[in-house]
Amino acid sequence: MTAGSPPPLPPLSPAAASLSAALQARAEKATVSRATLVEAFTAALPGLASGEHARTALATLLHELADHRLLNLPTSSAHWDAGRPRLPEQVRLPATTSAAPRAPREPVSWRPELDWAYTTRLTAAQTEDLLACNRWFRDSSNAPDRRTPIPLRERSYEIFRDEKRLDALISGALFAPGRLTLDQLATYRQPPPLAHHQVGDGDTLLVVENSDTYATLHDLLSKQPGRTRFIAFGAGRSFEASVSRLTELPGIHRILYYGDLDADGMAIPARASLTALQHGLPPIEPATGLYQLLLGHTPTPSTPIADDRAQTLAAWLPTPLSTQAHDLLTAGQRLAQEATNRNQLSVDSSWRT
Repeated sequence: MTAGSPPPLPPLSPAAASLSAALQARAEKATVSRATLVEAFTAALPGLASGEHARTALATLLHELADHRLLNLPTSSAHWDAGRPRLPEQVRLPATTSAAPRAPREPVSWRPELDWAYTTRLTAAQTEDLLACNRWFRDSSNAPDRRTPIPLRERSYEIFRDEKRLDALISGALFAPGRLTLDQLATYRQPPPLAHHQVGDGDTLLVVENSDTYATLHDLLSKQPGRTRFIAFGAGRSFEASVSRLTELPGIHRILYYGDLDADGMAIPARASLTALQHGLPPIEPATGLYQLLLGHTPTPSTPIADDRAQTLAAWLPTPLSTQAHDLLTAGQRLAQEATNRNQLSVDSSWRT
């Protein structure tokens, strides 16, 4: 990474990958309508789509897919609705280099796991990828040891001789609902470790985005933990991938997050919360006392955030914090969590829960 360049994006979340795959399978042209968006969302993620925060979940996932350049959101406000957060009336999928469907050169006897391929329009590249999977299903059918689950990149190398191929495929049409699944391929995403420390016997986990603030809060909570049982170092965007590790922590009934008030700092917990819900964990909530203290500081300049994006980001925070955060983002300002330093947090106990 060169100096001044943005940090690399974390891997696409499982929820975003599922939505992307469903969209790719349903899209008959580059422009995808709102109706198709909702249909794909409901098919790929029925739990999130039927929840009370479905609109926020869909908006969060669409922005994540846009960040990964898996779709393009409208640039004109006329193509967004008036809800909160706003949703696009349509999106555009990027063009692919192998868009023209082509049948295999010879008839293929698809394995039972791939019966759906007989009636599916496949590109040449998709056919080649499925043929590799077909061979693996065939060769492992009478070898139970080969069907023992192993991490995603290990299985990807075994099937494709390319450890990153499955990373690319899981957000595409081959992994749409009713098609390929990671369970069929006896593989799983291996989340990165999450640094954490037990400070008390309560029911709360506090996740902190940056290292210095983590150290400060760790020291203060070790002396007076209140409801906090564990404190974890989110390591910035890494938390989006490591959130499933929270299932390993016992006695946790509430998960709080404290990060920067900027685009990344608010996107991280919102996206991680969707993953947490999919793993049967509580939603990730803002540590409101800490954010209230942070909003009392003078912001620094940043890149202005478009209104629709700011609405989606700010929706993770409760009112009136969400209004203040929205205004901060659209004004081209940010607040680093380090502004609430050890001296302030030591004498002002209002942040404790």
